[in-house]
Amino acid sequence: MNYQYNNNPGRMNKRVTFLNPPGTTSNGWPSKEWTKHETVWAELKTAKGYKLFSSDATQWQGKCVIGIRYRKDIHEKMRVKIADKTYEMESPPVNDNGNNQWLTIFLKEVM
Repeated sequence: MNYQYNNNPGRMNKRVTFLNPPGTTSNGWPSKEWTKHETVWAELKTAKGYKLFSSDATQWQGKCVIGIRYRKDIHEKMRVKIADKTYEMESPPVNDNGNNQWLTIFLKEVM
């Protein structure tokens, strides 16, 4: 982790599951539904205080940001399941500072 930029592995206290999209090859056959890819520990980052009020609060409904340790196999077509809610990625995962230590992922809840 990169302590210089306030990425603390002790804050990764949520289990998140990444899901592969339909059509992904599994056991030699393309899947017809979302399939489990990997479950990892993550830090759930939420908008607080002035950040929430200075932005358009209605746009932040159903959105969150997670931070995980760097992985090469995570891409923007995946979905993320946190507790009982499913989210889709708004953009490709961000490799913080290009250090291959931490990924920041912006999510939007799937309705």
